[in-house]
Amino acid sequence: MATVQVGGHITLLFSIHDDALLPRNQGSRGVGICLEKGVRVSIEETGRTDAIEEGQEMAGWDQDIPEIKAKGEVNLNINTMDLDTHVSHEMYIDLIEELRQARLLPFDTNYSVTVDIELPLSQGFGMSAAGLSALALACFEMTKRGNESQYFRAAHHIERRHSSGLGDVLGLYVGGVELRTHPGSPPSPGVARSFSLDSSVLLIWQSSASKHTSEYIDHPDWKTSITRAGDAAVDRLAGKNWDSSIWNELLQEAQTFGRMSKMLEEPTRQSMLASVQSTLNELDLQAHVRARLCMLGTSCVLLPSKANQSLSVEDLNRLSEGLRSKNLDSIQTRIAPQRNI
Repeated sequence: MATVQVGGHITLLFSIHDDALLPRNQGSRGVGICLEKGVRVSIEETGRTDAIEEGQEMAGWDQDIPEIKAKGEVNLNINTMDLDTHVSHEMYIDLIEELRQARLLPFDTNYSVTVDIELPLSQGFGMSAAGLSALALACFEMTKRGNESQYFRAAHHIERRHSSGLGDVLGLYVGGVELRTHPGSPPSPGVARSFSLDSSVLLIWQSSASKHTSEYIDHPDWKTSITRAGDAAVDRLAGKNWDSSIWNELLQEAQTFGRMSKMLEEPTRQSMLASVQSTLNELDLQAHVRARLCMLGTSCVLLPSKANQSLSVEDLNRLSEGLRSKNLDSIQTRIAPQRNI
């Protein structure tokens, strides 16, 4: 048995690169922030199946296995913040199958998997990538077979198969505040670098307005405007030192991206940001806090205006109360540190 928690991931700006034939070459360039709250996954072996080809002895799981009539079963239990929210079980089952095909899991073993999702779905908080990465790493923790990168690569593959994300898995692979300069799966062909920033953040969303990522990345008009704006931003940032000294420029680029990609023109996002800014003004926090859209939900994140000034719990509590009166939901978390890879 193994349990792994992987935090979510928010994207501040990005471009879409999904035309490659192989999923490992698909993804995005962009800037994102890894979070502490995310998805916790537990997996446990619950026995083995005997259903193999008649007359065929069971091969060792690390050997080639001839035609098997039935693979091991997966019992999957998913818990979310909103009990009425439907979560597709298919991507988690597909990841188990992917790891079996890669000989990283035995074909004949049954599993019980529990997925606890700590943030809302379809709001740009990277819950599919966090869930897939957590399950993949829990499998690695359980078997110790192969290396960690193989499991992240499998998570990215399934993420692309379901059009549920582009660069979230690559972002989670490096952690912290990341710049993704080359699209694709980690550790290659995807390339990203990151830095740590010790700060609390406030995630804000409008529950009545959620969007699935595929509504944008599979739409030709959105794809064009997003990619043009995202690539221009990444090109400007790529030649700079990627550390906390870039923070102010990063915030400016995220704002520019929202405008150039036309994301800021959508009425629901405009209304949400207006309510957030109004709350900041009412609490006299507009000089210390910046609101930036999370791609691609009807959501935003409140970030410190300066890299060396973390948001206080007291201010975040006041903001949450003010936002609640405007029918906006929020949750506090922290920026996850850069990973040692």
